Order: sequence, then structure tokens, then C-alpha cells
Amino acid sequence: MKKLYGVVVPLVTPFDRTGRVDTGVLRAHVDDLIGAGVHCLYPCGTTGEMFKLTTDERKRIDRTVIEAAAGRAVVFAQVGAMSTAETIELAHHAREAGADGIGVVTPAFFGLSERALEEHFCAVAAAVPELPVYLYAIPQCAVNDITPALAARVAERSPNVVGIKYSYPNMPRILEMLEIRDHRFSVLCGQDTLLYSLLTAGGDGTVSGAANLLPEMYVAVYEAFRRGDLPLALRLQRKANRLGAIVNGANNIGKYKAALPRLRGIDAGPLRAPGENLSPEETDRLVARLEALDWKHPMAGLDAEP
Repeated sequence: MKKLYGVVVPLVTPFDRTGRVDTGVLRAHVDDLIGAGVHCLYPCGTTGEMFKLTTDERKRIDRTVIEAAAGRAVVFAQVGAMSTAETIELAHHAREAGADGIGVVTPAFFGLSERALEEHFCAVAAAVPELPVYLYAIPQCAVNDITPALAARVAERSPNVVGIKYSYPNMPRILEMLEIRDHRFSVLCGQDTLLYSLLTAGGDGTVSGAANLLPEMYVAVYEAFRRGDLPLALRLQRKANRLGAIVNGANNIGKYKAALPRLRGIDAGPLRAPGENLSPEETDRLVARLEALDWKHPMAGLDAEP
């Protein structure tokens, strides 16, 4: 079964000025990211404002990304929703639309026991046995977490659960995840600051929101590592971390959307309410900080690194 690897981009969802999903801009964004060398695309994730979207919008987004990618990049649709039934509906649609696989975030807000989470994930995996499935944990947003023991139980019961995207910066827990299935369980970090560390530990890559803006930077880290140039990969990771510190953190999706037109010519429109959009002055300051670090050229400034 296919797996996620390298630099995986959880795509922002473009909206036009009337608030509708702008599939034309979404197609352009897919082309731009693939041209920048990203390996996989992950529509309708957290960065895509997933819980602000209707089920029909999510289906349209998934179909658009799959068609626009046209086999040039791996596409895993994030189908996790608040209920098991809706998650399965979206999983069926992803399969029919031609997705390479799916990601399934934990349901949010309502605290769930590990037993309830296990049954949820296993039910979704059983509904699409021919599709590879990634678990997705982001406990700082969703309340519910996935422990290594829970992930192992789900993987034992569901052969098509091939890995996990873990989006909390807990490296010891991530290392435990790598032990599942005798080191054959795919693990990706949602914290792109950990990309180099995860790769050296045997992980597969990062699902990076900042890569919407700075894909070349994270691709450079991954490709240097693949070539075996670990010193260069580490220096590139340090620069990626400095750039990421500018656009990640509070209101990160607002920053991505504000800077995309200026940096990449992609006007993804505003955040869907109640998201907070950056002012023109805030956008100017953001872009100036990125330009000061020469965001366009991953190798720029590395000579100053120890």
C-alpha cells in the first residue's frame, strides 16, 4: 500500500470573496507545490480549515486536488469528522474520487476513551479496506490524543492502517510510534521543526503547514537527508526553523493565506469566519521578515551556520 513520505502539504482551502471554495485557485496551488518538488498532498486537514467546511465542500476539494495532481504527487484526503458516519461517508468518496489513501483525525471537543477511539478508527478502516489509512493526532486542538498503545492496537486489528501523523512535539512518544509493527509503521511529524530528527530516527517525513508558503525549504531538508548529506540537512533544518518561526504559531493559517499572494502569486482569499485575517500592515511586516531570510533560496545564508 502507498504511504506518505517526504514533504506532505496540508493544503490551505482557497475561498473567493463570496466565501465559496475557489477550485481554480486550488488547482493553481497544487501545480505550484508540485513544481516546487513536494511529494504528497493532504487536502482538508487542519490547515485546510476542515471543520469549517461542509461535507459537500470537502468532497469537492478532494476531487479537485486529486484531478489537479493527476498522479504527479501522492494524495491522501483527510476525512476525519465529528462522527463515525460522516467520516466513513468521506472515506468512501475519497476512494471513489481516486485518492491514494486517507488520513483520519480524532473527533474533537468531546472527550473520548481509548476504547471509543479504537472502535472509531477500526470502523473507518474496515469501510475502505483497499485504502491505506493514516491516524492523525493533534491533541492541542482536538482534545483527544492517540497513545502508542492505542495506535498499536488499531494497527493490529486493521491491516490497512499503515501509519500516523503526530502533530504534537513529543519526540519520545513519536519514537515509541516507530516501534509499532516491528518498525514498519509509518510515522510523520506535524511539527516541521522535527523533520530532521524524525528522519534520523527512521521516520518518513513531515506534514508541514508552512510548506504551503515555503515548500522548497522543506524539500531541500528532505532531499539532502536522502542523499546522505546529514550536515547539510541539519543546516537547512535550522534555516527552515527560523523561517517557520515567523509563520507558525498563533494564527498560522491566517499568515499562510496573507503571504501566499505576495510570495507565490496564489490568492487563497480570507480565512472563513470566525478566523482572523491579517491587516495589510501585518502582512507587510510578515513578508519583510521572510524576505530578510531569503525565503526563495534554501541555500542562502547557510555559510553563516556553524
